[in-house]
Amino acid sequence: MPSQFRDVDPRELRVPFSRRSGADPVKLQRQIARFGASSAGMPPLVVYEGTDGVLVVYNGVTRATRIAKLAPGDLVRVEVIGRLRRAYGPDPKIGDLLL
Repeated sequence: MPSQFRDVDPRELRVPFSRRSGADPVKLQRQIARFGASSAGMPPLVVYEGTDGVLVVYNGVTRATRIAKLAPGDLVRVEVIGRLRRAYGPDPKIGDLLL
């Protein structure tokens, strides 16, 4: 599958099993201090698409969390690099982990 680029709401992205607790708090604070709510110059997040069309972040959980927290409603650029073999709809979203 060739990679595709999309603009999506970071609150709707799912986190992989290894990141169920969300972004690393120390890394998140460091990014907030350095970049704030800006996404200028931010590389695209690397995501996979589940069979149900849901996007799962594999590289950029902290960046997505920072934008979702500080700039709600802003879209981020993602690069869809492949498909996964199961549905990820019931898994937690980044927006769920912010509460």
